[in-house]
Amino acid sequence: MPRLDFIRNNVNTVNMRDSKEQILTCARDLFLDEGLVHFSMRKVAQCAGLSATAIYRHYANKDELLFNVLLRGFRLFAEYLGRVSESQMPLDCLKETAAAYLAFALKECAYYEVMFMSSEQITGLKRLNEDGAAEMQQTFETLRRRVQRAIDGGVLRSHDSYRAAFGIWAYAHGQISLYLGGRAGMDRGAFIDNYHRLMAGYLEGQ
Repeated sequence: MPRLDFIRNNVNTVNMRDSKEQILTCARDLFLDEGLVHFSMRKVAQCAGLSATAIYRHYANKDELLFNVLLRGFRLFAEYLGRVSESQMPLDCLKETAAAYLAFALKECAYYEVMFMSSEQITGLKRLNEDGAAEMQQTFETLRRRVQRAIDGGVLRSHDSYRAAFGIWAYAHGQISLYLGGRAGMDRGAFIDNYHRLMAGYLEGQ
């Protein structure tokens, strides 16, 4: 069943204490199911159980709504990365960071797809304000900071934390996008095990 159909069929059972959260969920899934061309505030309102005018009390237009979908995704992502303790050994910290990246992608796969795998340009990206841009950059800066700590500790041979962090991110994302796209050729358990093995080997070889 498509994501949007599930949301529509269960809108009365979803926790409605936070209508904004429901709007963001509907907007995210509508975008993934139907694409930007068919995305509209009216459809999001219908999915969220709101009137066509009520949704504008929360978000001024489509651009603002899509921007907030992205922002919500990056805030969730930051929460996952924030659970990793930076007091442990640098290499262990990087391995757990890679594990947190995977956990976010599997648990919040809809947000992951919108943030990193959408083939369409999300208009919200065009109107990032300074606060939003900083929050979105925070997740990469968390990785870069942990990479720098590993470099300073002699664990990584690289002298460029940005380049090394980008490489780690790309290596993790490549595996995850293949799996979520149904091209990994293995079940969930096998993929998770393979991912951890490959990431450990990659990090230890840097």
